[in-house]
Amino acid sequence: MKPMFAATILSSLFISACFSEEQQKAEVDPKIYAAKDAQDLQLKIDQLNSRLAQEFRQFKQKESFAFSDQSALDTANLRTLNLHPVSSTSLKPTKEAYCVMMNGYFNELYRLGHYNLNLLDAVKMNNAPKTGLKQKFENADQFYKFILDEHSSYKQAQQVMGFGCNLRGALSP
Repeated sequence: MKPMFAATILSSLFISACFSEEQQKAEVDPKIYAAKDAQDLQLKIDQLNSRLAQEFRQFKQKESFAFSDQSALDTANLRTLNLHPVSSTSLKPTKEAYCVMMNGYFNELYRLGHYNLNLLDAVKMNNAPKTGLKQKFENADQFYKFILDEHSSYKQAQQVMGFGCNLRGALSP
């Protein structure tokens, strides 16, 4: 009887933890991502890119064994992302840390665009269409396709690494 009681308690804790994680993920305040105008949105995107460049540089220094060179990532042109791949022989925690960093960046970029759809056509992003950028940020599926097929070489970087980062699962509105 005691093992069954313990199993019931453990399973209920596990289930409640899963629901609690989903609730935390769903609670995004759109006001945090609101931009006053297109210039403000461009500034926020540029700041996000600068933060990624700094985080990527620190990651490369910390995990130097996972990279063949220490050159800087051009965050203004993420089609070069595959030139900075994590080695396929790197340990799983290094690959997971890379995924967390990159998925976090793309999630923030998605939110900035998604919550400012009316301003996107005035924003400039390399490897993005001059018009119709709004459609790329309308929903997570469109953004996912845009990132993997047009805006970056994230897909190729994952292939070189031999490890999938599950960007689709990481994206949340």
